[in-house]
Amino acid sequence: MNAPPHSRGRAAPACAIRGHAYVEAPFTGVAALRDQPPPAGAPALPTRFLRHCDEQTVVAVRGVLDVLARLDEPPPPASCGVVAAPCQAGRIVTARSLSQLRTGGAVTVSPHIVPQCSLHSVAGAVSVALGLHGPHLGIGGGPDALAEGLFAVFSLFEGGACTSCWLLLSDWEREPALDAAGGPLGDPLCRGLALLLTPESAACPGAARIVLAEPSGLVAPFSADDEAVDLAAFSRVIGMCAAGAALTAWGVPCPWPARIRVESWSAASAAPRREAA
Repeated sequence: MNAPPHSRGRAAPACAIRGHAYVEAPFTGVAALRDQPPPAGAPALPTRFLRHCDEQTVVAVRGVLDVLARLDEPPPPASCGVVAAPCQAGRIVTARSLSQLRTGGAVTVSPHIVPQCSLHSVAGAVSVALGLHGPHLGIGGGPDALAEGLFAVFSLFEGGACTSCWLLLSDWEREPALDAAGGPLGDPLCRGLALLLTPESAACPGAARIVLAEPSGLVAPFSADDEAVDLAAFSRVIGMCAAGAALTAWGVPCPWPARIRVESWSAASAAPRREAA
């Protein structure tokens, strides 16, 4: 994939992290998370709203509620978008449904699979739950979903489609192995990271920021052999940068010649930058 011409004679696109929350739950614990009351200060969901949702939707929605519980003021719904970038979402329920179809026929297949367990389902659930009117998109779906989701947010901000945007990242710590009936072997861990992002011009000093950098502006050059970023590690770095820790920058490799950099606001103009592997 060729690098998109995101900057010609102007600063690289950047956005600020207004809030973030990381949620994880084992497969056997997701059922309890579906009906768990929202944290104090977060909006209530409709009764059994998450009943048929994919596991990745459940942890992502919980992350959004955790962020909202800590915000002084939620983003305006009229101009707030949602970009969800899950990795292999819906795989377990689809495998289970195919097994049931083989043994019991079409009557055993739930009609909720398409609306609740597809690529667009995470973004749609959050948009409906919060009554948002901005764009909501499902991006990626594979191992590069994190970088693709971040780039989609930059595109929405650059085009003026929204003034704030939820970025919802989710995956399994290890991709579940399934039995013949489509159920997961063991108890795999489902993980979700919710980020509330705003264009950099609207940011408050002291926040962490995310920058889209070209290879020429990087401490370490882009490599096609870069491994996908671990979601838990990505969450920890965001927390460190938001808290103004010693870490100044951390790179997210893209599947095109570029890197997305997370850095603390206070260190944004510091040089040289130190980038963690």
